[in-house]
Amino acid sequence: MTTTAIAHARSIALGLATLLLMPCLALPGFGGTATGTNMPRPGIQWRDWDRAAFQAARDTDRMLLLNVGHEGCTACQFMKQHTFSHPEVIDLVNTHFVAIQVDSEIRPDIGERYSDWAWPANIFMAPNGTQVLAFAGSRQPATYLEILRELVVRHAAGTLEPDQLAPYGTFSSPATQPFTELRDQLRALHDTVFKNRDSGVFEHAEPLLAMLLRSHVYGDGAARALAAKTLDGRLQQLDPVWGGMHYASIGDWSNTVPEKRLESQAAALQAFAAGYHYLGETRYREGIVNVDRYLRNFMQSEAGAFFANQQGRLTTLPPQLTLKEYYDLDDKTRRQYGIPTIDHAIYSDVNARVILGYVQAFEATGMNQYLTTAAQAADMLVAQRQTPDGWIIQFLPSDELAQDERVHVIAGQKPAPYLRTQAHFGLAALALHGASGNSKWQDVATQVADAMLIQLEDSTRGGFYGAPADGTPGQRKPLEDNAAAARFLYLLAVLTKDSRYQLSAERAIRATASPIAVRREGRITGNLALALETMTASYVEFSIVGQTDHANTNALLSAARRVYEPRKVVHSELPGRYPAREQPAMYICNEIRCSVPIYAPEQVATYARQFTEIGNQTN
Repeated sequence: MTTTAIAHARSIALGLATLLLMPCLALPGFGGTATGTNMPRPGIQWRDWDRAAFQAARDTDRMLLLNVGHEGCTACQFMKQHTFSHPEVIDLVNTHFVAIQVDSEIRPDIGERYSDWAWPANIFMAPNGTQVLAFAGSRQPATYLEILRELVVRHAAGTLEPDQLAPYGTFSSPATQPFTELRDQLRALHDTVFKNRDSGVFEHAEPLLAMLLRSHVYGDGAARALAAKTLDGRLQQLDPVWGGMHYASIGDWSNTVPEKRLESQAAALQAFAAGYHYLGETRYREGIVNVDRYLRNFMQSEAGAFFANQQGRLTTLPPQLTLKEYYDLDDKTRRQYGIPTIDHAIYSDVNARVILGYVQAFEATGMNQYLTTAAQAADMLVAQRQTPDGWIIQFLPSDELAQDERVHVIAGQKPAPYLRTQAHFGLAALALHGASGNSKWQDVATQVADAMLIQLEDSTRGGFYGAPADGTPGQRKPLEDNAAAARFLYLLAVLTKDSRYQLSAERAIRATASPIAVRREGRITGNLALALETMTASYVEFSIVGQTDHANTNALLSAARRVYEPRKVVHSELPGRYPAREQPAMYICNEIRCSVPIYAPEQVATYARQFTEIGNQTN
């Protein structure tokens, strides 16, 4: 066919598509139910993210519409109630698109991929899976229809073009710059973010934890001040009545968004525990108490794990009262109006972060109830969700969840070993081992790590995929999840003395992190910042050598747990690597140096301080 003929054919297709999309027409298969029938209109024919959906798009030459969100998302609820229920939207989508809906918490690999457009993320692809358009947030039906019609016209005309902002794939070769160079780039980035922050979303504690680690190791007073400023701001996002962290604030810290998500509670526990442990301010301890009270009273399941979120939905609220005003009321008045709905889904990755927060709260306060809560949740996940291959299942349906009215269809896909789940649960298991001394948690951490290496590692170029290959396009090595995996494996290598883990940790950073990737990801680089601060400053290993049932062994272990040292690995061992002595002794070591034998628990903190630059200057 000549160029002129192709252009003529496209012109005809464009005219026909435009004609068909005029809202006044109701042609068979395009615009509504048959005249004279009372059959209910079907909704959008949502499909799972799987190979069959992408193959259907290719086979039928239809574009793909991907909707990604989660149950705590108010804008997602709006889209379901108003836009995706609109008759013309339904007809247009079902006729011209293969529609895929993904819950970002059930599928953390897909949630990470499209997090730049959160939530809801609206992604449009050509039939071959190439992204052509993406935007964030809800749209009114009329606006959404305009977008759909334009895409249909462009597809018919052959003028769809790749979206230059589409998620990037894997790098062809590992990065080579020193880790300290990347670390310093991240420091400059996060310093700017923290200096300008007076409100915002709170879902991740890692940027703040990296700030505190910088202050601890290097005596960085500016980092300390920025961390304290942010911690004080986050205290204002707490609900003083029921407890719990509102997930965001707008304009100033106290102007909160009335939703409570589990990831915000996890971030708050970790941040306030680190703040209290390092800075010693009582108000941060009160923050721990506040979040714990909310989790136990509202979010904890009977089995001990934690539900996903308390949504910004309350149907019994009178029209004149906003949900934000509702949260200004006292306990009794709130309960007269009812309690906002709770999403009873249990996600393993966020539960792992809550578990880690509770372990850190235990070490900061010495309150055994926090360690008990952490172990109970972890026991439940291991019992119900650890597979024979060692990896942890992200999500399973439950009887409680079956009663919920959900925005997103629960995927019926076979569980898969998602990287985010394994990395964070591995970190939680390591923390439990260090805090409790129970060897069970070292075994679990090792099983999870080995499964990660088998199921997800790129043995050729290094790094970990977010999920195993499943025949869908765009398999990706997520930067932040690789950073969490690297920190987990780096610390596990210290505990087990297995060099495989350290090598995989370093390769994970090399395979996913570069100056370009850091600029692209921007402020969502907290896990990478924390991993690089840890790895460049080196671990601090607290080894107690002697009989495990000796009173001084337990006293030394308790002293090590009380020390604020984010890089620490705490464990006991029998004589062998270190010599046998008359009574149990502690050795504090890293790659460069070791302490003398320590027998007195009250001396542990003093010797540990020598593994910081500021400690070296003052000793």
